[in-house]
Amino acid sequence: MLRDAVASWWLLQVRGLLAFAFGACLFFLAGIMQGRFTTTIALVGVFLAFVGYLIASGALFIFGALVSIGTRARFWAGVGAIMLALGLWLFLSDQLTLAWLVWFMIANALGSGMLEIAFSRALKRHREAILLVAAGLASLAVAVVLVIGRDAKASSLVSGLGIYALLYGTVLVLFSLRLRSFRKHMHRPHPA
Repeated sequence: MLRDAVASWWLLQVRGLLAFAFGACLFFLAGIMQGRFTTTIALVGVFLAFVGYLIASGALFIFGALVSIGTRARFWAGVGAIMLALGLWLFLSDQLTLAWLVWFMIANALGSGMLEIAFSRALKRHREAILLVAAGLASLAVAVVLVIGRDAKASSLVSGLGIYALLYGTVLVLFSLRLRSFRKHMHRPHPA
């Protein structure tokens, strides 16, 4: 499992950078939510940013599963396919409301949190697994906060999601850099 993660460290880094960009976009959009018109435009932007993030993350999961020779490639391809299908469905749907979008974000945070914590358990012998635990717990906490505060002011929800995406992206990038440093050690021949 660790060997597969180390081989695809850059996929985690790209996902982290995507999450960071998504968070920065959310902060910008939350800042322009002043009146009814700008709030509506900003919410369309939030929707498009979330859909873009889902589609890009799903495609990265599928790509990672295709280049991986690990035993869990089918699982990650399935996760990617679900994210990609959800993103495409959201983009093509004409029945979407803000409430639905919040519930989809809750489902994404909940699913991501559980997957990251499960992945960290597979890496439990390595101290870097704590970064995945932190990302997973942050995702689960955001899911709970969104459930509790789903009726809050739109700009508050978007700002909170922006903070989460920035932190989540930072943790993924840090974890990917640690995996990259492992790569150098894994390919060294052992002294005889």
